[in-house]
Amino acid sequence: HITYQKVVDAIKAGDWDRVKDIIEPKQVVLNYGQGNVSVQGETLYWKGKPMHNALTNRMIAMLQDEFPIEPLVNFMENLMSNPSKQAVTELYGFLEKGNLPLTPDGCFLAYKKVQHDFKDIHSGTMDNSPGKIVEMERNEVDDDQNRTCSTGLHFCSKDYLDHFGSSNGNGDKKDRTVILKINPADVVSIPADYNATKGRACRYEVLGELGVHPDEAFIAPVQVDAV
Repeated sequence: HITYQKVVDAIKAGDWDRVKDIIEPKQVVLNYGQGNVSVQGETLYWKGKPMHNALTNRMIAMLQDEFPIEPLVNFMENLMSNPSKQAVTELYGFLEKGNLPLTPDGCFLAYKKVQHDFKDIHSGTMDNSPGKIVEMERNEVDDDQNRTCSTGLHFCSKDYLDHFGSSNGNGDKKDRTVILKINPADVVSIPADYNATKGRACRYEVLGELGVHPDEAFIAPVQVDAV
């Protein structure tokens, strides 16, 4: 159970009231405000408008458990600047399903298969070397989630990696997998195929290659410096 360790710690401390509160949690009255996000009671508001979705539910739950929610607040600020209602609706569910982390500045990390020379697999013209920022005009990215293979800068969760790639003709994989940092404002669509494990964006930053200096490429961007 998610609260198992908390119960064990409270029993060891002989704090029986705490045990009861953990097993039957009290309703916590919350009061939080930062930027355009505010929480009153157990309702989250964006610019004064009540919001009810997976993201807001997670933020409320984290506040109740006394976890910092600033990365989620920053993510929501970025997400709500996305002009696509569909992208705003679909993106957080995609991240939760793919278990993809957020960065402190409200971006997220994802994966991409590329050729051995870091060029994109489809056209072989876009350089996805670590440190590169890759972008295209937003209106050139297909925003129809039902067109599953179409124009755009593609990214994916880990579950999709085995479904896409190239070979050298002998069956030996030549691909690399790079780690991308993506601002949610730059996401255009989450295609419906492959159980919503891939997406299309108009811009991303290549942080590094999976398996090469993983602490630098994947772990460091999601850590918050201690104060």
